Amino acid sequence: MSDPASELSATQQAMLDLALLCDLAIAAPQEQEAIRARHHLIRTHVAAAQYQHEVEERIRVRRIARPSPPAVPARP
Repeated sequence: MSDPASELSATQQAMLDLALLCDLAIAAPQEQEAIRARHHLIRTHVAAAQYQHEVEERIRVRRIARPSPPAVPARP
C-alpha cells in the first residue's frame, strides 16, 4: 500500500479529475470556481480520497432527492 501523504499517480489523478467533472455537473454555477480551486490544491492520496468521497455522497443525496422517472414500458 502506498503512503497516504504521497503524491498522486497518473491513474489517481485521472480519477480525481473524473470526480471534479461529476462535481461540476451537479454544482450550482456560483460554486464551480471554488470547486475548481479546491481540486487544483489536492495533491495527496488522503485529500483525493476525501474529496472523492464527498462527491460520491453529494451524488447519492441528489439521487435520493430526485428519484428516477418511471421506466417507459417496452413497445410490443
